[in-house]
Amino acid sequence: VKPRITPVSAANTVRQFRPSIRPQLGEVWATEPSSMTLPHHEPRPLPGRQPLQISDEVIERYHQDGIVRIQQAFDADWVEFMRDGFQQCMDRPGKYAEFICDNVDWKNLYDEDAKQRDADMFQDQLFFEEALERLPCWSSFVLHSQVGELIGTLMRSKTAQFFYMHPIMKRGGGTEKEIPWHQDLPYWKIDGSQIGSVWVALDDMPLESGVRYLKGSHRWGEFRPQHFVDGSPYEGRDELPAMPDVEAMLREGRTEMLAWELKAGDALCFDARIVHGSRGNFSGQGHDHRRVAFRFGGDDAVYRNKCGEVAIPIPEVDARHGLSDGDHLACKSFPTVWPPT
Repeated sequence: VKPRITPVSAANTVRQFRPSIRPQLGEVWATEPSSMTLPHHEPRPLPGRQPLQISDEVIERYHQDGIVRIQQAFDADWVEFMRDGFQQCMDRPGKYAEFICDNVDWKNLYDEDAKQRDADMFQDQLFFEEALERLPCWSSFVLHSQVGELIGTLMRSKTAQFFYMHPIMKRGGGTEKEIPWHQDLPYWKIDGSQIGSVWVALDDMPLESGVRYLKGSHRWGEFRPQHFVDGSPYEGRDELPAMPDVEAMLREGRTEMLAWELKAGDALCFDARIVHGSRGNFSGQGHDHRRVAFRFGGDDAVYRNKCGEVAIPIPEVDARHGLSDGDHLACKSFPTVWPPT
């Protein structure tokens, strides 16, 4: 689910949230009153960087299919590091974190007591400068793990710029919260052919609960983004066609779906233009599914000040990165994390 934003003119790079759902803004990244006692987390030692071995065949499959699975891309030490970081995300959520359950809609999505909900689904967005202040374990992760090298190598890019991190949790016990068919790139103010994600499973996930991808759909062009809460199209994005009827295409054999059973530490690496979506979590109580998606740009990734409604980056980041339309993505807000300096 993405924050809902009122369209503004193309010249205005700072977006305005609808007043009815806009979180209260104080300090740039502040999410809790200064008097509130937050859960204490002892810093977890940073695991050693894993060596990468990616064959030319895997790289070619990434470009042909738009996605590859890398089994055990992150070992048990890195998985535990990320699980600890995920709990910190939930204990200290950002302004636009979403705790979703029954009876949640645009009117109450960002209520002050949202963190107290018994949520069926949680998600947030975390940017680099925000991570340095709010959740430094994640800025350390993108700087010192192999995640940037992994996606940079697959994209055939010489560099990898970190765009943002997206943690998602679906509660076990039969939550029916689905993520509809969509592409990532139309939601973002960036452009280029080398834009991709590394999606890491932090829990084992059966095939029926995993993300589904349409093979080769990254070559279909872009489709109009929609709000995950109610399915309404983003405003001012009529230049893009609506998403085709994917279920009909699958029934008629006009496209092929890719999905995998995943173990904790497995990574799905995919192009930001591939069409994908996921079902609910139908595992039993106590079998929550946590995953984190790391978004990157490569050598040709640029900032694109798109007209109409766009979700990412959040307004605080958009106001401080200093990029103009067409500028290369690399900056303090979206740093080059690979090769390491």
